[in-house]
Amino acid sequence: MKIAIDCRYLGRSGIGRVTEGILENLDFSQNEYWLIGKRGSLEKYEGAHIVEDDSDPYSVRGLFSFPKELNKLCDAVFLPNFLVPFGIRLPVYAIMHDLAFLDVKETTKGTLDRLIKRTLLKRCMKRAKEISCVSAFTKERCEHYYGKLAKKCFVNYNGLSESVISYARTHAVPEKADEIVYVGNVKPHKGLKTLLAAFSRLEGEMKLKIIGEKEHFLTGLDLDESAYRNVEFTGRLTDEELLPAIARAKYLVLPSVYEGFGLPPLEALVLGTQPIVSDIPVFREVYEGLPVVFFQGEEGLAKALSCPPEEIDCREEVLSRYSYACCAKTILEHIKA
Repeated sequence: MKIAIDCRYLGRSGIGRVTEGILENLDFSQNEYWLIGKRGSLEKYEGAHIVEDDSDPYSVRGLFSFPKELNKLCDAVFLPNFLVPFGIRLPVYAIMHDLAFLDVKETTKGTLDRLIKRTLLKRCMKRAKEISCVSAFTKERCEHYYGKLAKKCFVNYNGLSESVISYARTHAVPEKADEIVYVGNVKPHKGLKTLLAAFSRLEGEMKLKIIGEKEHFLTGLDLDESAYRNVEFTGRLTDEELLPAIARAKYLVLPSVYEGFGLPPLEALVLGTQPIVSDIPVFREVYEGLPVVFFQGEEGLAKALSCPPEEIDCREEVLSRYSYACCAKTILEHIKA
């Protein structure tokens, strides 16, 4: 088959990691692939055709930049997100990560932004031939909002990138520092206010590292200065910096009130670090039977952070349950069918 793939998300957290994980597990000799994105990010995928496109997939330009010649060259297009560029005349296969724009009003920037994203989400549901949902929770939310259109949805879990797996297998678990790490963006549903408030209640010299883009970290949280004592805002880190930071931390905390999957705790488990996550349905689904601590509210999180972490040793179990090789294979099976 001849398949086009939108790779413009590479280099971004979240969807960028998912895109990379799928690309790493494609056999470029079995099908013919056209990869859309920046040449420097794609040259390592030998055997694939590269279609240069440096547009931001989230921009207006990005929505109208689909290379029209691919409509004649390819049999299908795979999109790692719900944004379907205009001009595509091919069968579309997409990934739905979450429906936060519909479920959590605060994730949008007002009425117009909410209307645009609502329209683009519905366009994906109508336009895509099939949609890979990263969890049963996300699939259920598609069914809730889109009824019969959700019949084209199927559950296909995320996995772990080769960089994380390789690091875990070649590095021993280090001696744990008196540190907590948070990895992610700063959107309202991520629960940073709860994390900072719970952290401020801890005694001693425990440190908190918040890893991600710094912009807007300290605005809108309505906390006094004591909440930021021993808190380091690192900004975004490379894998070479991020993975050791997770591995040496006592805890990785993901205090989200809403997620579609929630990848950082999975990375923590493979790297030997205790995850502490909010008690929400998707985390119960993804982390069932794994040594993850669930909490409810600020007090519950403060209590969890006061307890000694478990010794984490479940790497092979995690890798057997969540694999980008399996994820990529499932997507290809649906496209070929």
